[in-house]
Amino acid sequence: MVSASSNALSLPGFWDDFSRASIDFCEPNYTQSYFIAEVLNSVSSLAIAYLGVVGIYRTSLRIHVTECKFERNCFYYLYSCALLIGLGSTCLHATLTAVGQAADEIPMLLSNVPFLALMMEHKSEPNALKYQWLPNFIWFAWVFSVGWYLYFQENYFMFLAYYVGAVVTLIGWIAKLCFAKRSDKWEEKKRKEYLVPYFFYAMSAYVVLGFGSWIFDMLMCETILASRYKMFQVIMHPVWHVGAAIGTHLAVCLVAMLRCIAMEKDFAVRPLWGLPFVEVEVDVELKRK
Repeated sequence: MVSASSNALSLPGFWDDFSRASIDFCEPNYTQSYFIAEVLNSVSSLAIAYLGVVGIYRTSLRIHVTECKFERNCFYYLYSCALLIGLGSTCLHATLTAVGQAADEIPMLLSNVPFLALMMEHKSEPNALKYQWLPNFIWFAWVFSVGWYLYFQENYFMFLAYYVGAVVTLIGWIAKLCFAKRSDKWEEKKRKEYLVPYFFYAMSAYVVLGFGSWIFDMLMCETILASRYKMFQVIMHPVWHVGAAIGTHLAVCLVAMLRCIAMEKDFAVRPLWGLPFVEVEVDVELKRK
């Protein structure tokens, strides 16, 4: 088991006799409830589920960029995965069982597939896929991801390698497109006004705030417990949940922005239920000067 060394402060609980997860976290187990292993970690996971609910609702209202059915499906897949991740993460932290861990980590692997698909098709014409095999490949990649996870389920580091590898690929790809200067004045204006700032917002939330807190939670738990700042023992992982949710959503917004620019559609960012979404300005004439 990969443990954040909180066991010394943990108590016995309802789920202890079930098949245990291969990972534990810094928040002590069952100190607040006999039935919920990690209360704060469980509750904070709902932030990710909230992102999924709002994203699915937004996708059902109107197009993100074009009328392309494949494009809309990919956004549905992304936000559905976010909903499943949030619910699965709640299950994992509430029970610390192998089933809960799988419910959390499998959707994390699945979510990267439609993300990569949108990046591959961000310059394709509406309703004309550049890669005709891509819809079938999504299903193949999902089956492969589930098989990979089940085969290496007892090895947490194999899951990390698969997930982090895909995330780093996506970040590098998005960064390249965001920081590459454009010869077209309108595209360059949009790059400076939206792409570069939102890339930094996304990375600040996901990498600095989120992943940084995950590192503290997983690798520095004993140091935290030995210090005067024991409150960080229970807030680091919730910060990861919130930071990851915000950073992921902003990355989805970046993909929508890149698609808008490629389709020469003007856009703005507007809030819905507290989250920013890219909206195509359908009634605005594109000014390229």
